[in-house]
Amino acid sequence: MINKRAAAKINLSLDVCKKRDDGYHDIKTLMVMTNLCDDMKFSKSDKVSITPEFDFPMEENFIYKAYLKLKEYIGRDIPFNVQIEKNIPEAAGLAGGTSNGAATFYALNELYKLNLKKEELIELARPMGADFTYMMTGGFALATGIGDKLEALDDIYLKNVLLVNPGIKISTPEVYQKIKIKDERIDFDKVIKSLRDLNIDNLNRYMGNSMEEVVFSMHPEVKEIKHKIIDMNGASLMSGSGSTVFGIFENRSELDEAYSYFKEKYDLSFKTKAGGNYGSF
Repeated sequence: MINKRAAAKINLSLDVCKKRDDGYHDIKTLMVMTNLCDDMKFSKSDKVSITPEFDFPMEENFIYKAYLKLKEYIGRDIPFNVQIEKNIPEAAGLAGGTSNGAATFYALNELYKLNLKKEELIELARPMGADFTYMMTGGFALATGIGDKLEALDDIYLKNVLLVNPGIKISTPEVYQKIKIKDERIDFDKVIKSLRDLNIDNLNRYMGNSMEEVVFSMHPEVKEIKHKIIDMNGASLMSGSGSTVFGIFENRSELDEAYSYFKEKYDLSFKTKAGGNYGSF
């Protein structure tokens, strides 16, 4: 049996810069892994099975898609069972599904002793989605292109992070379809400096997410969560295409107070830590 912990990521800023001729968007985003994880246990089997089953077809699951990629690449079947303790909310801007897929690449490589190099696995995963390159790599990184070009940064450690998900599932393609590209750009150097200084006021000044306007217009509750976290002395932003909102706090007591408030309202509220040392396979 192979055990993997598939971690959630957060976007500490996300700038949608332009729409490309191929229909994708060029973005620039600052990402870091958290210690919120799905626990996955892989074992050999005579057929592919995922336990418990998801509420959508297996063919749409990144776990199954990763299996198909590997199966095609090596030219033989590698069936398995995976048991998942699911902790990361779905369609929440945390790349939980992508993280499950990334874990599957590494787990099956070990389970069947395929001896594929990490670089091979990353290249296999790259076409599967914009987040895959980062989720296969981890660390504290700045991503450009469609999210597949990574610049590794000196590690960061945020020990008082709150995640609040109101249980709203967001369609990333729908957000991209509705987004309006603006001229002003996020100053990522200032965001990074503010993170290293843990300057809450400057983080709220410089952090940004181009997708917030679209999601806030569809789901005002997400905007309310962000502003409530700011009122409670946190630096706050929506992660990815939402609907999860994160808060960064200076100290544990402020985190605990905010967590107690939101946990009463939203079951999917988590006290987490974030840093490049989390999420590594």
